[in-house]
Amino acid sequence: MACGDCNAENDGEDMIDAPLRQGEKRGCTDCICCLVFIVFWIGMIVIAGYSLAYGNVLRLVYGYDSYGNVCSQKNEKIENITQSGMDMSDRPFVFFMDIKNPTDSLEICVSQCPNKTLLTSTDIQSYAKETDILLCNYHVAVDDYTEQERGLTGPCPAVVMDSQPILSRCIPNDVQTLAEAQISDIVDFLNASEFISKALMDLYVARWWILGLCLISMVVAFIIMILLHIIAQVIVWLIYVLSIVGSIAGTIALWVTYYYKKQAYEELPSHQQLVLDADNIKTFLIFSICATVFTVILLLVILVMRKRIAFAVELFHQAGKSLSAMPLLLLLPFWTFITLLVFFVYVAAVFVAIAATGEAMLVEKTGFVTYDPPKMVRYFWWYHLIGFFWTMEFILACHQFVIAACVVSWYFTRNKKSFDSPIINSMGVLMRYHLGSMVFGAFIITLVKVPRAILLYIQAKLKGREGSLAQFILRCLSCCLWCLEKILKFINAHAYIVIAIEGRSFCPAARRALNCLISNALRVAAINCVGDFILFLGKLLVVSITALIGVAVLGYNDELHYYAIPVFLACAFAFMVASSYFSVYEMAVDTLLLCFCEDIRTNDGSEDKPYFMESGLMEFVSNSTKKLNSRSKRRRKDDEADGVGVVTPDEVVELKSQPAEVTEEKEEQE
Repeated sequence: MACGDCNAENDGEDMIDAPLRQGEKRGCTDCICCLVFIVFWIGMIVIAGYSLAYGNVLRLVYGYDSYGNVCSQKNEKIENITQSGMDMSDRPFVFFMDIKNPTDSLEICVSQCPNKTLLTSTDIQSYAKETDILLCNYHVAVDDYTEQERGLTGPCPAVVMDSQPILSRCIPNDVQTLAEAQISDIVDFLNASEFISKALMDLYVARWWILGLCLISMVVAFIIMILLHIIAQVIVWLIYVLSIVGSIAGTIALWVTYYYKKQAYEELPSHQQLVLDADNIKTFLIFSICATVFTVILLLVILVMRKRIAFAVELFHQAGKSLSAMPLLLLLPFWTFITLLVFFVYVAAVFVAIAATGEAMLVEKTGFVTYDPPKMVRYFWWYHLIGFFWTMEFILACHQFVIAACVVSWYFTRNKKSFDSPIINSMGVLMRYHLGSMVFGAFIITLVKVPRAILLYIQAKLKGREGSLAQFILRCLSCCLWCLEKILKFINAHAYIVIAIEGRSFCPAARRALNCLISNALRVAAINCVGDFILFLGKLLVVSITALIGVAVLGYNDELHYYAIPVFLACAFAFMVASSYFSVYEMAVDTLLLCFCEDIRTNDGSEDKPYFMESGLMEFVSNSTKKLNSRSKRRRKDDEADGVGVVTPDEVVELKSQPAEVTEEKEEQE
């Protein structure tokens, strides 16, 4: 798919460089991609219409017997199929004659699942007379139960197990029986009816407490994110102290242990000196040397990265200011979540409808009815799966762009005191100009997700049959695709930021973002290392506070059997909420970094081209400028002493146009 554009000016390198193009009219970007996406979605709608028209969803929901009758429904007669077209309105559950082999077993619809174990034909007959639950084939009268064969294909079951309905299927409560039937561990766990019933009862009893804990987690996450720019500096200094003290103390402890062990070993008589003790001492020596090397490297990294880390802390401070000016932006993850939830429901319904297509046909081996979808329908799965990944990534891309556009608008506003929230305007810019770029970025991620899904499908099909080499290759491929997906998502997010700043199409924006990230590699590394750790601590704090409140409130509730289950559910919700909130913060920090770089690139701090950044970030620019000036003076003196000449204004401009990281590194080398 090519990167097309309905405005050719946007693809050139000579496009307007000013941030937000300073009132210049934006152009539509990547229009061809948007048109392809629309055509693809038309195909998805056609597939959904076909599946809903020709698929019988009730057949999957309620199940069907071996004659094609859907349980709990009135059925039409199937040509050449005996005992089809029966009224099963009073028989809502599917019963298997042999649960250990459900694929080849005779299936019938029953009014209720048997609630006791029946071992003999007499027991089955007596149970049918007492409860009116008929467990043999439809044509067999109750009085004839004792005279019928029992087994896989009926007409009567060999053994009837105590069962309960799960998804309208009668599943035995006996975990051992299910294990012998080779059903998954999840189903085995769910069939522990006593535990499940108590857990569900606990969730019902504590439902209002769970809702209260969820609301508390939302409030706590909101407060922590607002205060994050204040406590970020404290956390960074704490990381400094703990890292330095911990590494030095650990290294000293290893060397001291090695010294004492060596002294004790040398004081022993030669006949008491064991080889094992000597190896142990060598091991401590190796660990001590490795710890020393690690400590030295860590101290050097901290020494070199100290200014970058300070810059990361300042970006967190600025991100807090920007989000304080746009508090409604914190609600954006909620609307994104609702959109994704509605889309997931739609996709799940279409997948179910696709699975429910097919005509009734007889299985030669058993003579039972099955529904086999046409071969063409099988390709619908993959088409819809691609559409699922593509649309999901498109929604997330739009989410990231709106956040970036809002933060960009805040950064490049000079009078921030009279700043109005630009959320609606950012959505309008997205809808009007840049939907195609979001589609293109989402498609790139889809190109990686689909092969990953195929590999997972192959692994599931070959489970238990592939050799160790094949298993190793599949896992390596999956790992490589996972890493590639993470890298592409990182680049895409910064490409969306460049699009919000300059209005470029996706390809030039991605190239500009990648160049900026490479030229500011140390700053990016500091922001990601420090920022991710700070955000992780914030998420951990939200979950911890929610858990503590939950344990304090529900721990002494005598009505609950397992109070940990409601607390765990509330903590899971708290983690989701914290991740959603902090994703806004993370995107804001990344946006501010590129805005800072763009501000330095396009402005020089003069009256004609003043910086947009606030005083906190201005300090880092002024320090770099002082170094540039001192460097220029030294070069001028050296050149005058050598008789070469002075530094020209063009050379000074060339120096200032270099990335900040390159300038600082050259200065440190000199």
